[in-house]
Amino acid sequence: MKKAKSSTKREKVLADIALSLGIAYLKRFTTKEINKYKNQPVVIPGGDYRFFVGPFVVEGLSKDCWKVTLDGEYIHNFLSKLNAILYCLSYVKDKYAQSNNILNWDNQVGNLTADCQRYEKHIKLATQRGDKQRKEILLNRYIEARLQQKEALANLKKTINSAKYNNFRNLKNETN
Repeated sequence: MKKAKSSTKREKVLADIALSLGIAYLKRFTTKEINKYKNQPVVIPGGDYRFFVGPFVVEGLSKDCWKVTLDGEYIHNFLSKLNAILYCLSYVKDKYAQSNNILNWDNQVGNLTADCQRYEKHIKLATQRGDKQRKEILLNRYIEARLQQKEALANLKKTINSAKYNNFRNLKNETN
């Protein structure tokens, strides 16, 4: 008496092939659909910490760090998701001056924040060592950096508020 061949191995192989074909189809379809909106000011969420904005990809590295890339080329790490998305939307709508202002102010705020953190650390070290002169110098620099940071934040907020109210709609395809 002969044993019958097990068909579960063949079924598993066929299921794996069907699954891989389905995944490949979904990847092609998704890529094709996203490419339709490459030059449009459309924000497409791609998970919790990823967005497609026209040709840009915005990835959340952390709550306070959003990396923007254009066709795989690194652009900048923004301090907030709103800054990053509005930068991309402004760039896609050919508002280069506005997108450049957002980039520059965000960069300046980030640099001044890092400076303030460094000054705080060195002030604590100078206090522990009892170096009063060094502490005073660092404290003055810290105060100056804080004032510059406050001014840069105010200018960034103004730029962001003006960018928020731009009309980013594509009026050609809309029906009312």
